[in-house]
Amino acid sequence: MKLGEIFREGLFFAVFSFSRFLFATGAWGFGTRHILRTWDGLGVMTRILFGGGALLMLLVMSAATVAQAAAVDPKSLGYQGGANSHPHNLSSLNTNADGIHAPPGGEDQICKFCHTPHGASSKGPLWNRPDPVGPSGDGSFPLYGQNSGRLGEIEINEIPAAKYGGEDYPNGSTRLCLSCHDGVTAIGEVLNGPPLASLSMSERGTIDLDTSHPVSFVYNEEVLAAIMTVPKKADQYTLPDPALGMLDRQNRMQCTTCHDPHFHTKAGSYTLPMWRNYSTFENVDYEGTCSACHVGGSSSSGLFRTPGIGDNHFTAP
Repeated sequence: MKLGEIFREGLFFAVFSFSRFLFATGAWGFGTRHILRTWDGLGVMTRILFGGGALLMLLVMSAATVAQAAAVDPKSLGYQGGANSHPHNLSSLNTNADGIHAPPGGEDQICKFCHTPHGASSKGPLWNRPDPVGPSGDGSFPLYGQNSGRLGEIEINEIPAAKYGGEDYPNGSTRLCLSCHDGVTAIGEVLNGPPLASLSMSERGTIDLDTSHPVSFVYNEEVLAAIMTVPKKADQYTLPDPALGMLDRQNRMQCTTCHDPHFHTKAGSYTLPMWRNYSTFENVDYEGTCSACHVGGSSSSGLFRTPGIGDNHFTAP
């Protein structure tokens, strides 16, 4: 069957199906019956015209699909096929001369540094990174954010339901982040295959999390109830709207509560890195993230502040 015949027969089937829909919905009338009765009477010219229209529609739809696929957000890790300056683009395609990435001619697959379709770790989605060794090199980690997790008379690690600490601490996406950001584990080391590059984390990529917001702890109704027993804290905290997806499936707060590792937002006057709640307005985005859990946002009296907190990991006074 020729291409033109395929289009014409396909269009006839579509019109026939549409007529059945009109009949089923009660919209069948004289006009529709007239169109179908005269379908064969119009002859070859009508079939060609309708077939050409179907072809044109198909071409328009295809062009729209291609345009949509090409419209990748410039902040995305996959922008321009990897030829971008995204900090998490560790491939040789990275255009930032001062960035941490493979040298020219080196590994050019941007996903490979973190993900693999085969031989993946169960720690994360198709995860291709070894388990982090931690700052001490033995796999243990301090309770990051313990000081900033003070709630007055108690600390977050003193609330059993929060499960802050333990053998699996840190857990979830936070542990995945620390497979690079612990400042010790080699960045080019992967589970599936030989090392992709001889890379190490610079001081810019190593974050002092000792004074950051607490991570890898459960934040649910039980934890909130415990916080509300603290004097003057009962009206300072709330649970985030589940629709925002700020907590993981175990209701734990992680690095990904505030950050999206695939979305580079820090540029120009916008200083929030990989900000999940991004709308181009830094103050609005920052307050929106804080106020999801802290009543009053960054001005909430329920926040504990200490001098020397790391940049972008604190709530401004």
